[in-house]
Amino acid sequence: IPEESMNRVFTRFWRGSKRGGTGLGLYIVKGIVEAHGGTITVGRAPGAGARFRFTLPVGTPAHLL
Repeated sequence: IPEESMNRVFTRFWRGSKRGGTGLGLYIVKGIVEAHGGTITVGRAPGAGARFRFTLPVGTPAHLL
């Protein structure tokens, strides 16, 4: 993922290439992670490619109690 695109990878319909896909996958993943009170980030992977990291809180989110 080019550096200038890193801040857009979680937006709806963003695609890294024209080879296919709808551009919804990472947008949906971000929504699910955030719905559970977590966060997701993207960064450069050693060598090539991208590294995605997400964190989720331990326990039940307050809005589900």
